[in-house]
Amino acid sequence: MTLPCLRRLLLSTLRPQVSLEDVRWLCESAGPGSTRLVTLLKERFPQATAVEVEDISGGCGAMYEVWVEAPDFKGLSRVKQHKLITETLKVEIQDMHGLRITTTLPDTT
Repeated sequence: MTLPCLRRLLLSTLRPQVSLEDVRWLCESAGPGSTRLVTLLKERFPQATAVEVEDISGGCGAMYEVWVEAPDFKGLSRVKQHKLITETLKVEIQDMHGLRITTTLPDTT
């Protein structure tokens, strides 16, 4: 069980109108959005040394944190790096409340 799922479980104990079965369903349904974003980013940045996506909205898919480490970003400003990410996820972003992006270059030492 992931940390967001544990948070929802704790909240469910504080709000008795939410059943444990509801919390299990939320936890099981939280993954596909993150998986889809990872797939799209790995397709767009095949040389990426790391791609991580976390649903930071508690599992509902409204807000994600994305971290991509790829040589594709070499020589680009931070704004241009982030634009590459948002262009890659433009369809998915339409259904989001927010997106945190971190881009880095692989360590070449």
